[in-house]
Amino acid sequence: MSTTEEKLRQYLKRVTLDLGQAKQRLREAEERHQEPIAITAMACRYPGGVRSPEALWDLVATRTDAIGPFPTNRGWDLEGLFHPDPDHYGTSYVREGGFLHDAERFDASFFNISPREALAMDPQQRVLLETAWELLERAHIDPHSLKGTLTGVYTGVSSQDYLSRIPRIPEGFEGYTATGGLMSVVSGRVAYTLGLEGPAVTLDTACSASLVAMHLAGQALRQGECDLALAGGVTVFSTPTAYVEFSRQRGFAPDARCKPFAAAADGTGFSEGVGLVLLERLSDAQRHGRRVLAVLRGSAVNQDGASNGLSAPNDAAQERVIRQALDSARLTADQVDAVEAHGTGTTLGDPIEAQALLATYGKERSADRPLWLGSVKSNIGHTHAAAGVAGVIKMVMAMHHGRLPATLHVDEPTSHVDWDTGTVRLLTEPVDWPRGDRPRRAGVSSFGISGTNAHVILEEAALPPAATGAERPGDRLTPWVVSARGQAALRDQARRLLDATVDGDPEAVGWSLVASRAVFDQRAVITGRDTETLRAGLAALAAGEDHPALVRREAGVPASGSRVWLFSGQGSQRPGMGAELHERFPAFADTFDEICALLDPHLDHPLRDIVFATHPDHTDLLNHTTYTQAGLFAVQVALARLLEHCGLRPDTVIGHSIGEITAAHIAGVLSLEDACHLVANRATLLGKLPPGGAMTAIEATAEEITQTLTPHDGQVTIAALNAPTSTVISGPEQLVTQLTRTWKERGRRTKALTVSHAFHSPLMEPALDDFRHAIDHLTYHQPTIPLISNLTGEPASQDIASPDYWVRHIRQPVHFHPAITHIAPHTAVFLEIGPDATLIPATQNTLDTLENQPTSAPQLIPTLTRKQPDTQALAHALARLHTLTPLNWHPWYTDQPTPTTIDLPTYPFQHERYWLPDALADAPPPEADEEQVRFWNAVEAQDLPALSETLGIGEEDGRRSSLGAVLPTLSRWHQERHERATVSSWRYRVGWRHLPDLGPAAVAGPWLLVVPPEGADAWADACERALTAGGGEVRRLVTDGRADVAELAASLRALYAEGPSPAGVLSLLPLDERPHEAFPAVTGGVTGTHVLLRALLDAELDAPLWCATRGAVAVDDDEAPEAPAQAQVWGLGRVAALEHPTAWGGLVDLPASVADLAPDLLCAVLAGRNGEDQVALRPAGAFGRRLLPAPLDAQAPAQERAWTPRDGVLVTGGVAGAAALVARWLAADGTKHIVLLAPDGPAAPGGAELVAELAELGAEATVVDGVPSEPTTRQELADRLAASGLRVRTVVHAGAPGDWAPLAELTPDELAEALSDAMGGADRLAELCGLEPDDPVVVFSSIAAVWGGGGHGARAAADAYLDAWARRRQAAGGHVARLAWGVWDGSEDPEAAERAERQGLLALHPTPALAALRRTLDHSGDGTDQGTVRAGDEGSDRSDVHAVIADVHWDRFVPLFTMARASRLFDEIPAARRAWQAALDSSDDESSESLTALRDRLAAQSPQARTGTLLALVRAHVAGALRYPAAESVDPEQPFKELGFDSLAAVEFRNRLRGAIGLTLPATLVFDYPTPTALAGYLVSQVLPAEPADEPAAAHLDEIEATLAALDADDPRRAGLTHRLRLLLWRYADGDDALEPREETGGDDLETASADEMFALIDREFGES
Repeated sequence: MSTTEEKLRQYLKRVTLDLGQAKQRLREAEERHQEPIAITAMACRYPGGVRSPEALWDLVATRTDAIGPFPTNRGWDLEGLFHPDPDHYGTSYVREGGFLHDAERFDASFFNISPREALAMDPQQRVLLETAWELLERAHIDPHSLKGTLTGVYTGVSSQDYLSRIPRIPEGFEGYTATGGLMSVVSGRVAYTLGLEGPAVTLDTACSASLVAMHLAGQALRQGECDLALAGGVTVFSTPTAYVEFSRQRGFAPDARCKPFAAAADGTGFSEGVGLVLLERLSDAQRHGRRVLAVLRGSAVNQDGASNGLSAPNDAAQERVIRQALDSARLTADQVDAVEAHGTGTTLGDPIEAQALLATYGKERSADRPLWLGSVKSNIGHTHAAAGVAGVIKMVMAMHHGRLPATLHVDEPTSHVDWDTGTVRLLTEPVDWPRGDRPRRAGVSSFGISGTNAHVILEEAALPPAATGAERPGDRLTPWVVSARGQAALRDQARRLLDATVDGDPEAVGWSLVASRAVFDQRAVITGRDTETLRAGLAALAAGEDHPALVRREAGVPASGSRVWLFSGQGSQRPGMGAELHERFPAFADTFDEICALLDPHLDHPLRDIVFATHPDHTDLLNHTTYTQAGLFAVQVALARLLEHCGLRPDTVIGHSIGEITAAHIAGVLSLEDACHLVANRATLLGKLPPGGAMTAIEATAEEITQTLTPHDGQVTIAALNAPTSTVISGPEQLVTQLTRTWKERGRRTKALTVSHAFHSPLMEPALDDFRHAIDHLTYHQPTIPLISNLTGEPASQDIASPDYWVRHIRQPVHFHPAITHIAPHTAVFLEIGPDATLIPATQNTLDTLENQPTSAPQLIPTLTRKQPDTQALAHALARLHTLTPLNWHPWYTDQPTPTTIDLPTYPFQHERYWLPDALADAPPPEADEEQVRFWNAVEAQDLPALSETLGIGEEDGRRSSLGAVLPTLSRWHQERHERATVSSWRYRVGWRHLPDLGPAAVAGPWLLVVPPEGADAWADACERALTAGGGEVRRLVTDGRADVAELAASLRALYAEGPSPAGVLSLLPLDERPHEAFPAVTGGVTGTHVLLRALLDAELDAPLWCATRGAVAVDDDEAPEAPAQAQVWGLGRVAALEHPTAWGGLVDLPASVADLAPDLLCAVLAGRNGEDQVALRPAGAFGRRLLPAPLDAQAPAQERAWTPRDGVLVTGGVAGAAALVARWLAADGTKHIVLLAPDGPAAPGGAELVAELAELGAEATVVDGVPSEPTTRQELADRLAASGLRVRTVVHAGAPGDWAPLAELTPDELAEALSDAMGGADRLAELCGLEPDDPVVVFSSIAAVWGGGGHGARAAADAYLDAWARRRQAAGGHVARLAWGVWDGSEDPEAAERAERQGLLALHPTPALAALRRTLDHSGDGTDQGTVRAGDEGSDRSDVHAVIADVHWDRFVPLFTMARASRLFDEIPAARRAWQAALDSSDDESSESLTALRDRLAAQSPQARTGTLLALVRAHVAGALRYPAAESVDPEQPFKELGFDSLAAVEFRNRLRGAIGLTLPATLVFDYPTPTALAGYLVSQVLPAEPADEPAAAHLDEIEATLAALDADDPRRAGLTHRLRLLLWRYADGDDALEPREETGGDDLETASADEMFALIDREFGES
């Protein structure tokens, strides 16, 4: 063959090859262009409360109509907006639509957005952000994992009106409104927040926008512009502009309902919504193991072009877009089963759309397979840019459920369509849509008003392959890792998970939490081997309680600081150490096996066999130093590598003896091979030394030990400085034994160590030269991680990278506690790496004795302990570490394949209101500069020279005189402005919130129903039926206020002598309104409640007491309390809740009639799961009591009218305190005649002086003796008033503070007397004085009646009654003002005022307090308001006839108020909510102030209640320290020794309790007080030290003597107690009588003993740990 022919042949081969490759590339390009797109997740929010695709399906499947009234929370003028005339300017002829009623609420902090920026952001950006996050979570993707990926965002938007009606941008928002209002930022914000780097496109094609977004996203995926895409649309109407505009076009259906394709169709209805789908190339989705919900098989977009009108639909264009979508999907029309139509319900658009569908999908179909046609707009309205994606979500869910839902509001098909031209049927009823022999398919249409049309075709996804999971042990320990931004969200997340994990695989839940959820700053971990335990831990987390399975960040843990790893030395080894980890974790096993391979050539036996052996016959070798050292090194390095796989790295390392070699390897000083060589030679050389040495730990300082070693010529040396008072000596056995005996005789504790040789002593020296020779050739490096040296206790110097250092390391003592002392100030966590917690006690001891204690105590965490299986101990350690610094939990799940990723609840966003128009009124004034401050100071002082100087006006300037003329007016204006601001900040009111969700109505278990002898039978029957229906077992008890407390307590004990105590008590005693025999103003209901409460406490029945009234409170504006007397119980109950937080359940006001009682609501209240403890049940539902802010309206001065008393005025309350202040205020304001009601009349102390003072003010005052609460004295008072010749026309009941007395210390008669005195007959004064209905009555009460007050039960009950009485009078037309006051400065007992200030209630200075009185009375001059608010009432500008005036330091008040019992009363006070949240999130500081407040709270409780409260705390923390399943599992009488305490648990328990109580506590608690009950009693004495007179010492001495007599002579507790007694005598004896301490005491005692000393003592008491 010629050369030319050969060249031609080669050329043709190349061309053929190139042509084949080109064809292949073309094929691949075409396939990519036509590749189906997978929908892997969906998320949405639509009208009707829809917040998920599942909820949308429930809505359409149940034929729900989601259209409702316009929103009331956006500042729309709803009254002025509506007008029935479509042509009326600026109005809408519809007043309903479909709305996202919480669109103004957003979790800004979750997205790291400031409140200011959130206010400036269009709510569409905000709801889209949250929905995008939910979308990714629903796709099982951690949103944080997408940062930096090619993920696109395609968002349709058609409304941008958030800023359109704001007259001006508030100051400070200018820089944010640009990005807050730009359309492009809607998608850009999502991309920016999540760090997405694919295309971010916002588009506006009006109604078709979301389908156009899906179309463009699909194209971008096929073209490789992104690998993942979020697509959809959002619409929120911030203003009613769209309704006004479309009303002009007459486009709305008058009823605002869309009636798609119906004969009744008469227009559309506008709605809001947001919908997103997550799209991915189908091949990628399958490769990534995604769940494919459906497939976007094809899509198309086109334009109407020059049609018959810009906004008119075009049938030809609609036909074209459908055919283009079918071509894109490579399908024929008959292969599509259904179409989700645009279907807006307009008389023009629907017929055109139907004709297009008939012309395309309706042809060539058999009659038995019509095209089914429907529209979700019939349910939720037209959601504009979110409309198309709503149809997509609906149809995907329909495929999942196999059913096509019905379209609403279709009376019959419209006659404007010739339905016979094709086979299309309306979905007037649901139609089954089962899976068949071909995939189910549906089309979805959207047509924009601008002419842009879109059509997509969906196809059901292929069934996923059956899961082939690995076999897993059923009881494998599993962590559930939960996190959130903030404690409230963390608890909400736990609640959501609790609802979602009733069934299912606990490992699948755990894996899904790790693999598909982001990690946040607030973290908790629940560990367990079964779902029951894990869910119990979740429940505790949700409730804010402790549980042994639950690990949260502990109180007082430092937020920052170093992580120090501690590697233990000999003594920590144990048989089988690490074996469980070797079996479970490949990272551990691989490292351990690698080390064994390096060490085994130096050993006589395989190291793994020795370490993992657990049979007693094979474990002795592990205690030989050769295998001890080698085994510890192998286990520690393997543990460290496993921790590194979990993302943990140390900041500093410290090792103890052999542990320092591990530390050096981790720090990079030695490679693994060199470290193994060093360990092998060290272990074998030391193991070959002759036996005979001994080591002992002695309770003494190194200095003390050194003095006793001198006589022994260096044979015995200090081997380790473990703690300041724990030193180890080492040397020949005989000498060590002799020294140990000497120290024992001195009273010091000693402990012989189980060792084979005397390490760190001269007996080691024979091995040093050989060891130096063996390691001389190794390669050493400087540490890359800070290492604290054993030799110095300070950071290692350069010589650590030398053989000499490691030779000296064998011989010299271990400076462990100096190392801890050096690093402690900068450390947050000490993590012990080793098989047992041997270094942690010494570390704790060192920390306890530091001179400069760190502000936050470091955490001490062992990785493993001999008390727990390795996996369980490691899980607990990882959990504690995770709460401090997030770690990677993936290595925990080692099986392949991993567990199935399952659906979990999405993130619980914590919403706050962000609505920029609010800021127009609320924007704070700019901060004043120095000149402004000087200006206003001069104005306030009316200092003309200073003001002139500030303004630069000289003395000769003519303007100075003009300035002087206006200065008084200016000063007065400024003072009034300041006064008004102060008064506003003090004002609150009581209201009621509708409670839509009280939780399940489950009251399982025994319930006690307490009823009065008469008058409550019908209610008793109804309540018993309700409790029984709720799962309760009811027993009745009849009693009343005449019962003896002791006898009633005995009856209660007898009633429950056998069987469990009641789960709860429901008392109907408050319904008993029979008067008390001696004090008729007091009802039998309040005394009966008091008797019952005391009897329950005495009987020690652990059951919450709920009290039911009827008509005691008023909820609605037009409602008056029918039974004001029963309100006495409401006041008493608020105090009982504070004094007996665990014994009190709550208050519930029953409806007017038995027929109106909803049993499920009553049971839900009594179940108490949501913390509502003051509830009124009404036919409209349940209402919770709330305190609400009530600032003065900024426009109020124009609305107010001056309140003027009618002469004369009767003032009750005596001649001092608030009564005197009010009298002076009245006189100064022009009142001419004042009568002061005082118990001693004119002889009352200070009465004459006050009368004279009032006379100087121009008022004639009379002091009258009288007690109107009693009939006889009431007539005498009337006679005195008549004799004075004065007609009383105004009554001011100023009241008077009563005596402080806890309820448990009052007898029923004492309570009745105090209550009667507190009421003072104020309810009789109007009648007594002959007041007309419009004569003013002003009733003062105390805040004790508003929220309770320890020790103020009688006063709270009296004031609650007077408030109810006054409200009833006002409802009847009377002119009444009610004011509940905080503490008046100078008017209260100084001690009470000081106590109140400590609790956060600041005293009200009289001048602004009287100004508050004036402004409140002026503001309520018309007497129209009731201070009641219902759900949705956001206003606070209403006039109040019931004002609460108090200066509350919420940051201090709320944590104390809610310390022992949560309260929902303050939910509506922003400052209170912030304080409560801050208290939850902050650490528990050991401050004297908090301890003082704790004492104040406990002081109001009975002795039994105090002990019970602290016993519950002790049991909870015992359970936590010992990992009991619950606090109830801890027997309060079982000795701590039997409960399982060891040294480590004792320290952890002490630390837990110290953080919870705020007291410095010794580590010897479990020795000094052997049972939980005994310890609780001790804690009471520490928190509330008894007065000497109350607790005579002699009685305690008798107890001590009896205790000593009961103990055996050799009982160590007897020795410890006598030791303390000797020290007490030595400390407190005087002069020559003083006793010298015995030599063996060392002048120390158990209270000041170090942790190591206490560990030795505890171990001696409890046995070796």
